[in-house]
Amino acid sequence: MNSPLKPSNNAEMQLQIDNLTRRVDYLASKIKSNSEIPKKEWYRPTEACKLLGISRAKFEAYKRSGLFPTHKVGGCVYVASSDISGFFSKMLR
Repeated sequence: MNSPLKPSNNAEMQLQIDNLTRRVDYLASKIKSNSEIPKKEWYRPTEACKLLGISRAKFEAYKRSGLFPTHKVGGCVYVASSDISGFFSKMLR
């Protein structure tokens, strides 16, 4: 089975590039639109996923990889708005 990170041919590679380009464009448009920039200090993961336009599974993968730090308070997981903003910056580099 092919890994999603290692395309087996040029067509698959182009599809991945196009997908990444769309995601970067989407994130850039959110940054430019002040209405989408986080207004709260802390967000639950579900709220963060909606802001970022990603699935919960993708969020968990980013969290495990260290791209997304989370904080646990009283059994609830939270994401700082500064970490969400930092995520936008990391994705646009």
